[in-house]
Amino acid sequence: MSEIIEVREMRMEIWESDDPDQAESPWWGTNWVPISGSDGDDHFIDAGEGMWQNHLGDAVHDDQACFLGWPSLGSWLHEVAEAMEHQGQSPGSAR
Repeated sequence: MSEIIEVREMRMEIWESDDPDQAESPWWGTNWVPISGSDGDDHFIDAGEGMWQNHLGDAVHDDQACFLGWPSLGSWLHEVAEAMEHQGQSPGSAR
């Protein structure tokens, strides 16, 4: 938990909310909560209101952030578990 707080505080210190480029291509958002990462590249969940609420995103250290297409951490974990369960099976094959 302390690592999450540390990463978020570091990003909030660096982030420039009044930078006009942040409106078009954000590097970080005030409602984003880091969940994993290393070397300045972090995955996050949007905890704010709006279209991207609960979605997973990727914030790299040297470019704009993006959302990954997963509507929640739970949906991503479900897909990972499914992929692990069916690893090595051809589509349509029996278990």
